[in-house]
Amino acid sequence: MKEIDFYGEFATKFIKYLQGYLDDNFEIAYSQNKSLDSMIAEVCDLLKVSNPFPDEYIPKLKLDILFGIKQANKIHFILVEAKYLTQLSLKDYSQLTGYLQVAKNIGTGLLLLIVKGTSPNKLSSDFGEILKLNKLPMDWKVTVKNSEYDFKTGILTYLPGNGINWIETNNINGISDFEQLVEIITNDFQ
Repeated sequence: MKEIDFYGEFATKFIKYLQGYLDDNFEIAYSQNKSLDSMIAEVCDLLKVSNPFPDEYIPKLKLDILFGIKQANKIHFILVEAKYLTQLSLKDYSQLTGYLQVAKNIGTGLLLLIVKGTSPNKLSSDFGEILKLNKLPMDWKVTVKNSEYDFKTGILTYLPGNGINWIETNNINGISDFEQLVEIITNDFQ
């Protein structure tokens, strides 16, 4: 099996978990395995909302999963970079942060490990050490031509047919649970 074989299963479970933390006036949709511009268009169509970036260039990055959470006529996007591996490494996290910075307008990103096999450590030793030493940026700003963009990330694991778990990253301002993710989403609507 390949990681793409688990996207729908994960997305369905993720939406179910997330809806448990949100009010009934939020709607959630997702798109998978397309270029970012196509994913944004698909999610906006599913949620019956206008594209929030009509005059901006959207890079044609081919990405794994994009969630859209809608309240009224506003939408919050979450970009998910999925890996079907035994462990995550710093290179996997770097790929997520690079995608977010190129996309610019999507400030929330999640690195997803779809667990392959039975490795006791979900992170490589180097990646785990960087996290323990509080040396990983998970909440940062980038300024591009006088425009400032905020980014926040989290790391989670999904065992196919089982539950979703978060890697603890509170000490470096990462997203570590659904409550924190919902706080980011709801703050974006204020």
